[in-house]
Amino acid sequence: METCRASKSSEKVPRVSLEFRVDRLSSLPDEITHRILSLLPFGDLSRFGSLSKRCRELHLSTPRFRLDLSKVDISTCDKWSRFANSVDRFLDHRGESRILHFGIRFDVREHIFGNETPCICEGVGRRFISWIENALRCKVEILDIDISRIHLENGVGDITIESSSLKSFSISSNSWTVCRLKIIGHKLEDVRIDWRSEWCTTVSIFASDVKNLEWDGITVNHQLGTLERAELSLANIIRRDLSPDVKAVDFLTSVHRVKALTLNHNTIKALFKKGIPPLENVFDFSMKIGNFSIELVLALVPILRAMPNLTILDVKSSTPPRCLLNECSGLTMEYWRSSKLPFLSQLKEVTVDLNRHFYGSNQIEFIRFILEDAQSLRKMVIIYPLRLGKGHLKKLNESEKISNAHVVYRRFK
Repeated sequence: METCRASKSSEKVPRVSLEFRVDRLSSLPDEITHRILSLLPFGDLSRFGSLSKRCRELHLSTPRFRLDLSKVDISTCDKWSRFANSVDRFLDHRGESRILHFGIRFDVREHIFGNETPCICEGVGRRFISWIENALRCKVEILDIDISRIHLENGVGDITIESSSLKSFSISSNSWTVCRLKIIGHKLEDVRIDWRSEWCTTVSIFASDVKNLEWDGITVNHQLGTLERAELSLANIIRRDLSPDVKAVDFLTSVHRVKALTLNHNTIKALFKKGIPPLENVFDFSMKIGNFSIELVLALVPILRAMPNLTILDVKSSTPPRCLLNECSGLTMEYWRSSKLPFLSQLKEVTVDLNRHFYGSNQIEFIRFILEDAQSLRKMVIIYPLRLGKGHLKKLNESEKISNAHVVYRRFK
């Protein structure tokens, strides 16, 4: 009897897969997608826009983008023209779609790419101005401009920023880039200017609602409202017709109602030459200094006397003009007590950053003076370098505090 066995088919039945491709980017909310796209260089953003209709919509509607020419090969006029044309097309196609944040960084120094000389013709400046004007038409709220590394024979000309939507503006410029800068913004709250031009100093700001101002370089014309915070860092002036002390006093007089003020080494010395305007509203004062030389302290004391309501003091360390040991020593606690600083009884918080290139005893004596005479002091932070001698630390630890202040020692890393 033969047994019949059903033979199993050797053929494999195709497996049906339920998996399918998903466009995960399209499934994200537009806000998150735009945030991701804002991290892309302009070239990658343009390539993304060519992938599909949906990608093109996202590409043209992104509210935050930055043109960084340091990452673009513009080593010849032809390459520059192709890049600039692509930017023009992008801005033209997106129309007046709102821009929240627009940044532009020009870097067309020679020999960035290979040995070719980059295009520095007048068309570069005109394109630059047109891109800024486009952002202003699109109601930009944050505008960042860095043209500190552009070297054009005739610069980029005059720049006028007039906007009813702009809230934050920053610009960094070198000596030859811009002739005149005019800023008009009724909603402008934050302004940062790094202005190094020694030949073109016509900068005008008309903004009544500015709360925070950071000015690094050379002071110029301005009409500002009641500032909450201001930082003034004068650069070294070369031109004979520019007087840094007059500019500094004029600037400080116009913002005398500021509540939080930061001054650098050069500004403190410049103010000393012309007299200090009253600063009754300042309760938070920071100084960026390189050393505690006798020359600097003599300039600093009148500024401190002009702040009767000071409660927060921050001594920041900056790159120091080197001084000899005898130039940074000799001012004892008795000197500081004789200075009769009006805010001493109400001072509450102090931070002192001892410079890593620590010299002399003046700064140590100043800290001891605060510890022993500031009766309302709540907290002091002392940041010290490795080279600070144990004798100085011991002297600080043995100071007889008049208050119950919490003293924190932090070693500079």
